[in-house]
Amino acid sequence: MSKESRDKIRIDYSQLMDLRIDYAFKLLFTKGDPRLLISLLNAIFANKKINRVIKSLTIKNPYLDKESGEDKLSILDIRAELSDGTAVLVEMHLYGLGELKAKTIRSWARAFGEDLEVGKSYTSQLPTITIAFTNGSVEPLVNKKTISEDTSKIHRLCMIMDCEDYTVFTDAMELHYIDMKAFAKAVNEAGSICINHTEEVMFTKWLSVITQKEINNKTIIENACSEEDIFMAVTALQRQSEDKIIRQAYQRRKDEIYFYNKSIEDYKRTAEQERHRAEQAEAENEKLRQQIAALQVNQKA
Repeated sequence: MSKESRDKIRIDYSQLMDLRIDYAFKLLFTKGDPRLLISLLNAIFANKKINRVIKSLTIKNPYLDKESGEDKLSILDIRAELSDGTAVLVEMHLYGLGELKAKTIRSWARAFGEDLEVGKSYTSQLPTITIAFTNGSVEPLVNKKTISEDTSKIHRLCMIMDCEDYTVFTDAMELHYIDMKAFAKAVNEAGSICINHTEEVMFTKWLSVITQKEINNKTIIENACSEEDIFMAVTALQRQSEDKIIRQAYQRRKDEIYFYNKSIEDYKRTAEQERHRAEQAEAENEKLRQQIAALQVNQKA
């Protein structure tokens, strides 16, 4: 489609579904043109200078089998297989940040184990790539006194490495954590997508669309639509957003996430109040102990 044709299509961004809601994200990238997911993944890999260009992929069953009767069943937002057999797992997370690292590593381990066919050598196993979009920072386990670590990093790539010389020990595990909150904050402060920690322009354009509800300057989104793939994504999202049945399912999922996050916030608030009351009670008890001790000293005198 020509740029002139695109300009004629008016998009009300306020009415678009929020792609940070996993239902909308999965719907857009698995039920439409596969070029959208390919473009997004290529932008993510390019941002970390990974020498991988996806030409085609296949959407797979999002369920990862249980390992035991008591085990939890993992349901991925997107599970794809590249043309060379490499598995790609994509997750959208607006909640549960505290358990995210454990969850993504567990999902990676299950997918990695499932891919090996009976009778084949372990060395034939292809890598499994996990990509997690998060609404906050996933911080590393490091001593911040000995290593400089920017907690507002937008795109973090984690692999299995040698701890002394930092060489990659194996490419079997590739974990990408993308902090949408840090991205939107950086864009709003800069007033553009030309921000630190991101080197691939297409990556920032995709992220601006995914986080569009938090981007103050909507011109940034409109400019991103100059890319054909992103324009396709936004117009597809507009059609989906106007579908009443889809909209109802989306709203239900949005409400579920809202009430889950609210329950977590209420729990933290209650726990903090209980901690504060316990500290006050301890302070009062200590004051009373001191008064009793002083009284005993006076009586002996």
